[in-house]
Amino acid sequence: MSPSRLSHMQALKALDSLYQREMPQSDSSLAQAASYHFKNPGKSFRALLALSSGSALGLNEQDNLHWAAACELLHNASLIHDDISDASTHRRGQESIHEHFGSDMALCLGDWMVAKAFELSARNSLHGGVLTALLARAMQETCSGQISDITQRQCAELEEWQRIAKGKTAPLLIAPIKGAAIAAGLDKNIHSLEPQGSLEQLVGLCGLAYQGRNDIDDIIPSSHRSSDLDGRKPNLVISLFAQQGIGSDDFNTWYQSEDNIQVSHWQRRIASSDVILQANQSVDYWLIQADQLVITLPVQLQPVAQGLVASVKEQSIIKRQGRIA
Repeated sequence: MSPSRLSHMQALKALDSLYQREMPQSDSSLAQAASYHFKNPGKSFRALLALSSGSALGLNEQDNLHWAAACELLHNASLIHDDISDASTHRRGQESIHEHFGSDMALCLGDWMVAKAFELSARNSLHGGVLTALLARAMQETCSGQISDITQRQCAELEEWQRIAKGKTAPLLIAPIKGAAIAAGLDKNIHSLEPQGSLEQLVGLCGLAYQGRNDIDDIIPSSHRSSDLDGRKPNLVISLFAQQGIGSDDFNTWYQSEDNIQVSHWQRRIASSDVILQANQSVDYWLIQADQLVITLPVQLQPVAQGLVASVKEQSIIKRQGRIA
């Protein structure tokens, strides 16, 4: 069955079969950690984005699956490594790899996934080199965005927040679409894919909306402790409050201190302030802007781009209604 006829569930099943075939050798202790991780592979959003792009462009099934798995594995590697730096104990409803197996195993499994992603992308007989370079650049940009997120200790200005948010999310959302276009021969030059509009701008706006929604969820409900306030990490809501919230001078003084005792106090203040509405309005505005850019893309990619915007929009609506954490 061709990728264009694969249903959502069939696509996920095909990806799972590929993962099982590509697992580390059974005599390696990495195999146990990989098997544990893939018990709950998540939504595979980037893989599905690659598959839908490849389907729209007529990419053959094997190349499509290999590229989709490569994009998803790279994203998974970044999550495993992020959990180490964030000291996150859980991921996708189970203990994180570093919590369950230790940080050494988590580092090695993440590295293995990066290497496997490059191998899978290189299997494309015509475009393997360009696809692998595209993934390498996406990972470099993601790492730069992530380290900016980790090392930012001053309360980020809104412009700086946008730069960091795009850097963390956009590269691994752009790559699945660009790579499918390259593999399908739409454009062999990864620097000039958008003859009329800007795929990067559209995906960047989706990245802002996605990260903005996550930032709102980090602050409300205030019944859970904000990890961004606790760790002094860039957050849209926090930046808005620091700029114009009532009591912002006192907040900025506290934010630059080592005091974490008042995290709950300031979280409640921020959660009950007008900046929550402003943050929601910003998310809506970025999604409207992204929607308007869809028609500027090559016609083959317009349904894919529309699906991306719709997915982020749906996620935002669901989270706003409080049905998921």
